[in-house]
Amino acid sequence: MSESDFHFGLKGNVEALYCSLNKRKEFYITVQNLTDNYMPQVKVNLTGPPEVKILIKREFYGGIAKRHSRNRLFSILPKENGVFTLTANLLTKRGHNTTLPISVQVGAVQTITKPISLASVTQNETPTVKVNCPFCGDEIDQDAKFCPHCGSNLTDVKKEAEESQEEIATKHCHNCGNELPQEAKFCAKCGQKV
Repeated sequence: MSESDFHFGLKGNVEALYCSLNKRKEFYITVQNLTDNYMPQVKVNLTGPPEVKILIKREFYGGIAKRHSRNRLFSILPKENGVFTLTANLLTKRGHNTTLPISVQVGAVQTITKPISLASVTQNETPTVKVNCPFCGDEIDQDAKFCPHCGSNLTDVKKEAEESQEEIATKHCHNCGNELPQEAKFCAKCGQKV
């Protein structure tokens, strides 16, 4: 049996998993028998870095009939923001062994991409900052007002984020109103405990 005898990947042929921090993410791994023969017992083991806790690590697919496929549910719990790689290892009863790298993006990880420039058009080579849509998780431009994938209005979310940043950035004395650094425990002007 060779790799061309079966298809091994994420259900829906997605290229990566998009997750939120400390929220369980479930996904299916599909094994499809592309031959005209019965594929006996198939086992898939999932491994990854410590930043991603694997809740369902191993699944048995049983035998797979000719030209059929089977899906099995796996589950992870991301513990840190970032981009991580999981490894799914497929083993068959006939001794076949192959691996599938699975990219996992946790949180709003920013990636910088250069715009495509045409030879006849002069464009500014400044990189575009990408973030994940808080509603659907797809990658969008940081300055987008609406998500091009799900259509969600992003202006309210950005305003709330900016307001919360302003509240965190400024701290004032309750007694005299003097502006203080975040780590201050006493007012430098009047000595009042804050």
